[in-house]
Amino acid sequence: MDRWRTWNAQKLPGRAVNRYVRGWVRREAERNGLCSIEVHRTACIVTHPPGGERANMALVVPANEQLHGTRFTPEQCWKYLHGDPVKGRWDKDFVVYPTQSIDGLVTEFGGEELRMTLEAVPADAHGRRAPVGTAVVTPASHELRELYTYLIHTCAPMHRLLEPSEWQFQIRSAYFAAFDAAHQGTFDTIAMPLLGAGARGAPMGDAMRVAAGAAVSWRAKENGPSLTCRFGVQDSTGAHALVEAFEDAMRAENGKGTTFDLKLPPPAERWT
Repeated sequence: MDRWRTWNAQKLPGRAVNRYVRGWVRREAERNGLCSIEVHRTACIVTHPPGGERANMALVVPANEQLHGTRFTPEQCWKYLHGDPVKGRWDKDFVVYPTQSIDGLVTEFGGEELRMTLEAVPADAHGRRAPVGTAVVTPASHELRELYTYLIHTCAPMHRLLEPSEWQFQIRSAYFAAFDAAHQGTFDTIAMPLLGAGARGAPMGDAMRVAAGAAVSWRAKENGPSLTCRFGVQDSTGAHALVEAFEDAMRAENGKGTTFDLKLPPPAERWT
């Protein structure tokens, strides 16, 4: 993992690889949802967890329905995921397996132990171990144990295959499944990427809007521990755009009687 940490750090020369950007805390009387939400800029949510090493009990992994990790070459990624019927080609606006995707890095660092654990998960008649709208929890394995205790695998829908309303419904269900799994596992902190914004092809603005709405509106089905969700994005522009999406979602939710207050950053970062 050290080689990837070094590589990710080099993407932000002269800047911290992990920086708290903004956070909110839900009023105490209303904590049947996420008790707090944070936005972090991080060079890589896998190798540089938002909040620091071991700061989160679990990492949410945007997986495929078969939970077989990343098997595509860059050419296959373009052909099968991004609709290039002639030949694969790389483009800076799209994810290329495995080194640019969270699932690819998790597959790499989880090793053979993670592969065997995922293969043991029962599949349905279509080979799906984690259909959209469900989540599978596994222990973090191999090098991932350095940073996380658990992994929550959930699958986002393919953006280009669905009508906007159906895509929005399905991506919200993926977020809710991840939050439900964390709640049922009594996790108190999770690291969350933007689901669907990589290989699944969702425009960044749409992915942010739905992420914010899902996080603000989720409610636990039963009492349990308070849950903090730390979102990690790779650049400052994206982080501040996500902050705006959350503030819009919170204003809408305030009309339903739910209130969030600003959360102070950690003492070491209060100059930000």
